Amino acid sequence: MTRQRGVTLVELMVVVAVVAILAALGYPAYLEQQLKGRRADGKAMLNHVIQQSERFYTENNTFTDDLDELGFGSGTVTSEHGGYTITLAAGPSGDIATSVTASATPVVADPKCGTLTLSSDFSRGASGTQPAICW
Repeated sequence: MTRQRGVTLVELMVVVAVVAILAALGYPAYLEQQLKGRRADGKAMLNHVIQQSERFYTENNTFTDDLDELGFGSGTVTSEHGGYTITLAAGPSGDIATSVTASATPVVADPKCGTLTLSSDFSRGASGTQPAICW
């Protein structure tokens, strides 16, 4: 009697089920890690913009909300890897001459953090559902 070699349908289905379970557990974690990487990109750009704003302030004794004056060029300013768009506005004092706030709006939705903000007084914020994890 000769013995046949191969994989049975039951064995194949068990392997497919195990792979499906691993994918179901791993994919959400992968997506969360991608969001964390994008947040790091946005935070780095916010720090760079605030640093340039402080430099502008020391030279002109006023802040500006024009990213072109800070050396970022005209048009839409994005973070290094394109995950966030950056804008400037008057800061906590409400007067652009005395404070400025940089905002990073995500290109891909980030419900936990939303828009990240950093002010010239180094106060940080986030508009998402879990702002405590963002900074």
